[in-house]
Amino acid sequence: MEAKFYQEGEVTVVALSGRLCIEKTPAFRTACLQSLKGKKVVFCMKDLNFVGSTGIQSFFQTIREFNQSKHFTAKISDLKPDFYRLLSFGGAADLEICENMAGALTSFQVPTLNIA
Repeated sequence: MEAKFYQEGEVTVVALSGRLCIEKTPAFRTACLQSLKGKKVVFCMKDLNFVGSTGIQSFFQTIREFNQSKHFTAKISDLKPDFYRLLSFGGAADLEICENMAGALTSFQVPTLNIA
């Protein structure tokens, strides 16, 4: 698995690609702790390949833990159907899943109130 970090305005995008495997989860966790603390984050999963439920469950558990601990605010975009099915069985109510990157970036914007 490869993770590329880049900025889109106030949001840090982590574009994931390659094969997801459980052996990469500790390095992924360390990179997140070092680079993402206190940030708004979108994990783009468009180019990530499915390799088995163990790897993906461990990966999503890492994201859930960070989100719940308020280390950063995370959303997921471009989730493939196989990943979505596994995530929905694992109880993903605490993770916001957006259909695409544009939707994920927009979801971080705070609406302005017009008071007359």
